[in-house]
Amino acid sequence: MSKPLKLEKKRFGEFVDVLLSRYWVFGPVEVDGVARFRRIESADALKPGFPGTVESPKGVFFPQMETMLTGDRNEAASTSGPEEPIAIVGARPCDARALLMLDRVFGTGERTDPYWTRRYRDALVVVAGCTEPMAGCFCNWLGSGPFGRTGADIMLTDTGDAFVVEACSEKGSGFLEQAKGLSLSEASGEDQSKAEGVRSAAESAMPEKTDVSSLKEILDRSWDSPLWDRLAERCLSCAACAYLCPTCHCFDIQDEKLPGTGRYRRIRIWDSCMAPLFTKEASGHNPRPAGRERLRQRVMHKFNYFVEACNETACVGCGRCVRSCPVNIDIREVLAEFVNAG
Repeated sequence: MSKPLKLEKKRFGEFVDVLLSRYWVFGPVEVDGVARFRRIESADALKPGFPGTVESPKGVFFPQMETMLTGDRNEAASTSGPEEPIAIVGARPCDARALLMLDRVFGTGERTDPYWTRRYRDALVVVAGCTEPMAGCFCNWLGSGPFGRTGADIMLTDTGDAFVVEACSEKGSGFLEQAKGLSLSEASGEDQSKAEGVRSAAESAMPEKTDVSSLKEILDRSWDSPLWDRLAERCLSCAACAYLCPTCHCFDIQDEKLPGTGRYRRIRIWDSCMAPLFTKEASGHNPRPAGRERLRQRVMHKFNYFVEACNETACVGCGRCVRSCPVNIDIREVLAEFVNAG
């Protein structure tokens, strides 16, 4: 890997210009008063300070709705995709880790998803380390932290008037070598010491963690736990937690004719195991008829089934579900209650 570099904030626009010359660039942009990931055409569009976003960058690679095929009876179906590789700038470490988890689902399993693969495979993920945890964050419970590097290609550490820039992958190292003479200089020992101080302070600011190392085994015994009933009494099945989650990946596929034409399209749209129709069969039978079963499925999939399949939880502790739940269901409290009950 290349040595740590320094990027003065007054030259950050030049760094983004280098990205723009090679990639379609997405970053946190202010939309309706909150930060959301959108495509940018200059550094001026980015929200200062890389604030935590309402949604994760998942939607850049796995859109909430996308057209998979279009055509008519006399025309071969066609698809469209990004014209250039994608770069994400200003993602949080939890979001970079989540993208790598999704790649295990869509990109590296027995069957790969071409729509995901063509976007993510050549993407560059530039992460801004978290100097302060947001409300609900618990990445430290799950083997990461505010400067975790899993899934990142480049890490930015804010030291005040500059960023210390470090490569986290061969892809990131290659890009920094190309950009080194344009907007970056070698970081001094003082720069690196400042960055280390920022990282240590951020780690110290994280909330106390609960040991969830035995959670899978505990959930194996929890199928009939009364906790599911207590949670279901509060849960609205609104699926806000699922739609904002950076690792949820349920979807539905629908075919529809375009009104007034002989053309059709096949679309893929996000779905959720919290929705009543998600598991309803053509016969009318629904194996998860009530909120209790659907809520249990969501928790079990993230902290039991995915662990069994991929040896990691399908949760990165970003806290979006905690912040978004209209009835204040806190997944940290749920997990802690299971752990404490043994």
